[in-house]
Amino acid sequence: MTLKDILQAVDKLSREELRHLREYVEQREWQIHPARGSSPEERIRLIRSAASAIRQGMTQEQLDEMFAAMNGHNIE
Repeated sequence: MTLKDILQAVDKLSREELRHLREYVEQREWQIHPARGSSPEERIRLIRSAASAIRQGMTQEQLDEMFAAMNGHNIE
């Protein structure tokens, strides 16, 4: 499969599929090129993207439990 084939396939994706693809690509970029050297704005965007991926599929109750657990433990 060539890049041209991939781009043609991307042209056929729905808005929701494009959103999932964007998140996947951002996560993949993070794996290949960590945020070291990135601007603060880029790091914030990456953190928000990661948080969105974590929240996906979780209920509000699960999110509340996760936040309570994170806020309840101090790391020394």
